[in-house]
Amino acid sequence: MCRYSSWQCHTGRGAKDAASNRGFFQEQEGARLAFPSRRRRGRRPAAEERISVCTGARHLLDRMPPTRDGQRLEQAAAEIGEDRISALPDELLHRVLYFLPPREAVRTCMLSPRWRKVWKSMTALRITGGGGWRRAQDFNKFVNSLLLFRDRSPLLEFEFCTYYHPDMLSNEFEGSEEVVRYVDMWIRHAFKCDVRVLKVIGMSFPRPMVLDNVPLISDRLTTLMLWSVLLDGCSMDFSTCDKLEYLMMDGCRIPPHKIFSKSLRRLCVIQCDFSKDTCTQISVPSLVSLQLDGNSGMTPFLESMPLLVTAFVRLQLTCEELYVSEECMLLEGLSNAKNLELRGGSGVGVVLQLPVFRTSHLKTIFMQDLKWCPAFNKLNTLVLDGWVVGHDIRALICFLQHAPLLEKLILHLYDEPNYEMEMEGSYSLVEQFLPSEHLKIIEFRCREVNEIVCRFLNDLKACGITSIMINFKEPDC
Repeated sequence: MCRYSSWQCHTGRGAKDAASNRGFFQEQEGARLAFPSRRRRGRRPAAEERISVCTGARHLLDRMPPTRDGQRLEQAAAEIGEDRISALPDELLHRVLYFLPPREAVRTCMLSPRWRKVWKSMTALRITGGGGWRRAQDFNKFVNSLLLFRDRSPLLEFEFCTYYHPDMLSNEFEGSEEVVRYVDMWIRHAFKCDVRVLKVIGMSFPRPMVLDNVPLISDRLTTLMLWSVLLDGCSMDFSTCDKLEYLMMDGCRIPPHKIFSKSLRRLCVIQCDFSKDTCTQISVPSLVSLQLDGNSGMTPFLESMPLLVTAFVRLQLTCEELYVSEECMLLEGLSNAKNLELRGGSGVGVVLQLPVFRTSHLKTIFMQDLKWCPAFNKLNTLVLDGWVVGHDIRALICFLQHAPLLEKLILHLYDEPNYEMEMEGSYSLVEQFLPSEHLKIIEFRCREVNEIVCRFLNDLKACGITSIMINFKEPDC
C-alpha cells in the first residue's frame, strides 16, 4: 500500500504560497545565470571582474553552516606546492564534484583561481543532503541560490531530495508548506536546462510532495525516477518525450488514467497507488522490461508489448476490488515475454493470515485472463507461485498448453492455509495435455514436500512429466 494512500492531500495552494512559488524565479527574470543573462556593455575593470567572479559563491557560502575546513584551505594549498588536480580538464573536475555534497562542491571555488567557476558549470547536481540543515528555510535558500548562480549549461543529471529532519513527524512540521515550497520550481528549472536524468525523492514526512500540474515532459529527458511523489494533475502522456527510455515510480500515487510512451524501454512501478475508480491503461509498445510490484488500486490494463523480454508482476494482497472484465487485463500484454514471473502476496516464504476472499481474488484475476487463452509463443522461463495458481492444476496446465517453447518452469509453493484446494475434477483436462518437447526443468521451491506439493507432482506425472525433469530447491528467503 502506498505510504501516502491515507492522506487527504489538497490539489491547490493558498494565494500567498502560490505567489511565493511563482515569484522565486520570476523575480530573477534577467538574473545572470538562471535565466538569460544580463550583460553590461563594454569590458569591466579587472578588479571589478575579480570581485564578481565569486559573488555567486559568496551568497551560497553565507547560507552554509560554518566549517573549520575552509580555514585550512589556503594553508594546505601552500604546503602542497604543485597543483596537479587543477590542471585536469573541466570534464574530470566535474566528475570529482559530482561525488561531493553540494555545499562542499561550492566551497571548492576558494581553492584557487582555476576552481572559481568550475562549480558553476557542473553538468550533474545531486542535492541529497537535506538532513544536514537545521531549518527547511536554510536548505531551500541554498538550493535556490545554487540554481540561480549556476551557469545556464545543460544538465545531464539532476537529483534532489526534499528537506528532512529527525523530528519531521512532530507537530512542529505538521502542515508545513516550507519543506515542499519550491519543488515545482526546481523541476521546471531542470527542464529549462534540458535535463536528461531527473530523480525526485520526497522525504517531506508528514507533508507529502504533491506535483500539481507540473509538466514532466522534455524532448531531452531519458530517465525519470520518482520516489514518494503524488502525481495529482500530472499527465503521464510522454508522447513528445522521444528519448525517454526509463521510468521508475516508487511509493507514488498515480491518478492519471493512462501511461503512454512510444520510446520507453524500462518501466518499474513499485508499491504505488493506482486509481481505485478507473483502470489505468498502460501503453508502451517499445517496452523491453516491466516490473509491477505490490501496487494497490485497480489492476492496470496492459496493451500489447511486442518487444517485451522480461516481466515481473506481483499483485498486492490488500487489493480488494472485484471486477468482471470483458478483456484480458494482464496476460495478453505480457504474452510476448521471454521471461515471465507472476506472483501474489508480499514475498517469498512469507506466511500471511488473510481472509479467503482476498486470496481468491488474486487467483480470480489470473484465471479470468486465462479464459482468453493468450499464447506465450516466445516464453522460455515461467515463474509462478501458489497465490497465482491457487493450488489448481488447471491453471498451471493452461499456462503450459499455451507456451510451446517453454524450457523451465519454477513453482513457489508455500505452506499457506488460505490457499484454495481445487484439485478435484482436473484429470479430464490433464489427460488431454501433452508437455512441450522443449520443457526440460520443473523446479519446486518449497520448505517441505507436503500434501500440496505431492498433488502437483502426481498430476504432472500423469501428464507425462518424468521424475528426471523435476527438482527441489529451498526458497530464496
